[in-house]
Amino acid sequence: MTDRKKLYCATGNAQKFALGKRAFAAHGIELEQVFIEIDEIQGEESEAILADKARKAFELVGAPVLVSDDSWSIPALNGFPGPYMKSINHWFEPRDFLNLLQDKTDRTVYLDQYLAYIDEAGIVTFNKRLTGVFVTEPRGETGPPIMRVVELEDDGMTIAEVYDAGISEQRGAKRDAWSDAAAWFATK
Repeated sequence: MTDRKKLYCATGNAQKFALGKRAFAAHGIELEQVFIEIDEIQGEESEAILADKARKAFELVGAPVLVSDDSWSIPALNGFPGPYMKSINHWFEPRDFLNLLQDKTDRTVYLDQYLAYIDEAGIVTFNKRLTGVFVTEPRGETGPPIMRVVELEDDGMTIAEVYDAGISEQRGAKRDAWSDAAAWFATK
């Protein structure tokens, strides 16, 4: 039987965990961050990567656990970087993203959030696609490079600026995969 008061979340990403913690707290559920090393498979199928990551996390944690994996798709760049964003964020600076788009008229980017809850009974997945746009100059300090050059809302703030201003908890309620997962888990 799953403890409805607490759920483990295997992520080292502070911004992702903050989103999850907010969403689950709204349902009276404590999300506890666990730091584990997972050797992630590489590929272009986000769902396969997520399922493999969930199985490995469950084995390492030994309890029901939630994992996440984001995929970023830039239509003007034929869907680059897809599920490889974690690596790209280690290699790129904010300006590198903007340089790739300098001659593009379409500055759209899609963030596909993937979450998986796993327990003894199996895996339940959640997915939400958020639409954003690349700005023309990096803005903000918080988070990886992509966060400094993308707006996910139409109010003129990059993701980094939202975190810098401390308003990330007021933004995006009920519009992300974390909120969907929390609402589902609350009924479990």
